[in-house]
Amino acid sequence: MSRYRNKLTYDASTGEIRDDKKYMSMMEDFWLPRREGGRGTEISTLPGGQNLGELTDVEYFQKKLFRSLNVPESRMADNASFSLGRSSEVLRDELKFSKFVGRMRKRFSNLFHDILKTQLILKNVVTPEEWEQMSDHIQYDFLYDNHFAELKEAELMNERLGLVATADPYIGKYYSVDYIRRKILRQTDQEIVDENVLMTAEKEAGIIPPTEQELMVAQDILGQEQQTNKQNLGKTQTEGDKESINTKNTDNPESPGTPDLKGGEI
Repeated sequence: MSRYRNKLTYDASTGEIRDDKKYMSMMEDFWLPRREGGRGTEISTLPGGQNLGELTDVEYFQKKLFRSLNVPESRMADNASFSLGRSSEVLRDELKFSKFVGRMRKRFSNLFHDILKTQLILKNVVTPEEWEQMSDHIQYDFLYDNHFAELKEAELMNERLGLVATADPYIGKYYSVDYIRRKILRQTDQEIVDENVLMTAEKEAGIIPPTEQELMVAQDILGQEQQTNKQNLGKTQTEGDKESINTKNTDNPESPGTPDLKGGEI
């Protein structure tokens, strides 16, 4: 490392100005004039090896690099701890990073689609016409490792179930079951049909226990049947019952024990 001093020289005979540079080594000494008793220009020697442990400048460029990559700075900190809490505590950088990853996946999906098309057509696996027919049915599934989306979905489901528990006393009075399933639980028509089929099958298999209302209805029906059987058990055969039996025997002459006009049996 060296220092240089510019020296402009004017040649009066030719009128030219020359730039003569005299390089000076940093090991040279400098003498500056200074009056006695006055303060002039001072030159102090700096100690060597200072500020070697400070990384402020390096950290500045590191943060700029992470921001350009859309990587959350909290993930790169040495003393940062990863805690799975409520989704409301998720940092804005994490949400921004998850959206960035989703955009990159869409771009790579188009790239993979183009590569797959070129590979299959050049290998004579499919024709261009066949590819046009099957290209719409090809999709790419990426590993989704963002836990914050699961936390958000779980909290939404928890809030919906809380609303259902609050509205349960008003079902049949102000709201219908269909309204609860569509507006609060956000179930589609196909989901409602599928859930009804599954619940019926699981009830028949005994997986889902009957509700209190169903048990009360079943007990009422069983009690009515038992009461009817007790009433029929204590009754004697009336004349009307005998006439009905004789009428049945007359209508069916082939039945055994049917009396004949001559006094015999057929």
